[in-house]
Amino acid sequence: MSLLEKKRTLFDNIVEITLEQKKDIEENAASEIEVLISKKQSVIDSIDEIDRLFSEKFGLLKKQLMINTLEEIDFSKYPELKSLKPKVEGIMAMAQDIMLIEESNKEKLKAIMSGLKKEMNHINMGKKSVKAYEKPNIYNDGIYIDKKK
Repeated sequence: MSLLEKKRTLFDNIVEITLEQKKDIEENAASEIEVLISKKQSVIDSIDEIDRLFSEKFGLLKKQLMINTLEEIDFSKYPELKSLKPKVEGIMAMAQDIMLIEESNKEKLKAIMSGLKKEMNHINMGKKSVKAYEKPNIYNDGIYIDKKK
């Protein structure tokens, strides 16, 4: 249960960071996105560790209770486990919400990248145009080759 509480807190952190990313994308054209991604990755690494520990503990619990799924638990015998399923479902719902925001952020980033790509093409075309109008080296004095030697 304590691992689920820690995971829930970390998911709250991810929601905050994801919303910060959304705000950064909308207001600043993703100027801080790299820092936010780094912060999010460290939180995700912590969640992975909690998931590993939870999986171990849950495996031991299933062996002790001789069950395969949460639905098989006799909650009259183990009332403290009754809150386990809603907590897991709550975390899964948060994960879905995060995925929706992430998908939205991804689409907005693609649009920003597309705009930047177009700007780069315009800049490159401008550079080519400027080079076309630059004067080539013209020798006004003439070049003479002495053939008498």
